[in-house]
Amino acid sequence: MKLTSLFILLSLCLNTQANYFEFFGSHVTTSGIGNQANLDADDPANNYYIPALMALTEKFNFAASASMSSTNFESINGVVIMNDAYQDPALPEQTGSVGTDYDPQYNGTLHIALPLAKNLGTIALSVNTPVGSLMKVNSGDPTLPEYVMYRSRYSRSIFYFNYAKAFLNNTLAFSIGTQLGFQAAADVKTQVSIQSGFGSYGSAKSDIKPSLGVILSALYRPSANTQTYFAYQQEMKNNLEAAAFGKVSISTTTDYILDLNVKSMIYYDPHILRLGFGHQFSMFKFYGLLEYQMWGSYKSPIVQVIQRGGGIQPSNDYESLKTEDIFVPKLGLALNLTEELELDFGVIYRPTPIQGDFSGAGNTLDTNSTILTTAGLYNMNLFDFPIKLGASFQYHMLEELNVVKSANLESGGAGNKIGSPGYKVGGSVMVGSLGMNISF
Repeated sequence: MKLTSLFILLSLCLNTQANYFEFFGSHVTTSGIGNQANLDADDPANNYYIPALMALTEKFNFAASASMSSTNFESINGVVIMNDAYQDPALPEQTGSVGTDYDPQYNGTLHIALPLAKNLGTIALSVNTPVGSLMKVNSGDPTLPEYVMYRSRYSRSIFYFNYAKAFLNNTLAFSIGTQLGFQAAADVKTQVSIQSGFGSYGSAKSDIKPSLGVILSALYRPSANTQTYFAYQQEMKNNLEAAAFGKVSISTTTDYILDLNVKSMIYYDPHILRLGFGHQFSMFKFYGLLEYQMWGSYKSPIVQVIQRGGGIQPSNDYESLKTEDIFVPKLGLALNLTEELELDFGVIYRPTPIQGDFSGAGNTLDTNSTILTTAGLYNMNLFDFPIKLGASFQYHMLEELNVVKSANLESGGAGNKIGSPGYKVGGSVMVGSLGMNISF
């Protein structure tokens, strides 16, 4: 059993999927104006929102940043944390507190835009990864309240690669690219000895395959002061599936057969359609973006145990999660105080894609959020190379919601659901970033 558990954990750690940019912006130059593209064709951070813009640069552009995100959710106390739907009915119902203090996340970001030979277009790469590791994975508690969009959804590596080409004297540009994900499958066989005269042993094999999601974009830029763009990003699912078969030898005459599957959609990012604009008037730059996100294939990252044979009982899967597509509007304003100094401001409204009031079976949580953003950018030259230094800050305010759990157990019998009698959903997320851009 220990070998099986260890291998499943290792498989989980091999999953990666994109999302940090969606939540917190691709760089200090984009997060301050509300997580959207700016007007600077020499800023490779635009590669995430509108990669077609990279076609207009004639320089090798590099951008790097480091950020910290911290959550502060409402405490949950005095609720049911274990009941007869998830344990032996002979055991008493348990009440207590649920932890909502998630660890702060530290991330690093890198963007590169490299023009090819004249008129051959530009290739661009964007990467984000947790500091000190490639990824951190946590599927969350299978029964207790979980803020599924914030537990570990953005603490994993992101890879975007695009090619962009300009036409008609740089007034039109198009791009095609991909994002990278992984699908992991494992097969484990064990012989576990309990109070027997021989030791435990086992074998394991795995198959990890990359999965690619399409990225397309188009840009209309009649002048350096005005642009309109459209972009599409395909959904990405990161799945884990592990099969386990084995035998537990309790004594010389008693064996217990293990035959099960373990499944989880550990990460999911939706189809995203973007329609945005930017315009500069005097010392002001105005930005707007409308995203349409399609969440129809989303599943919570809860691990499911599926019986194939033997005496293992499968997961009950009482929760019936319903999702809906959402529109995410974003507005940004940049103010050029001097040629060197720029101040950015932005606001975003992000509805939750999860439907319902959370009163029924299950405790997968998310609510609508209003996001305020700001940044300060400073332009300078070092050895004749233009350099931009910046710092940004975001404050995500989650809408408060009072959850009142309905009567009876998740299974329908007499008793109290997990989370009863209820709790408050809400809180905040704060994100701070430092970064720099340089062009050669």
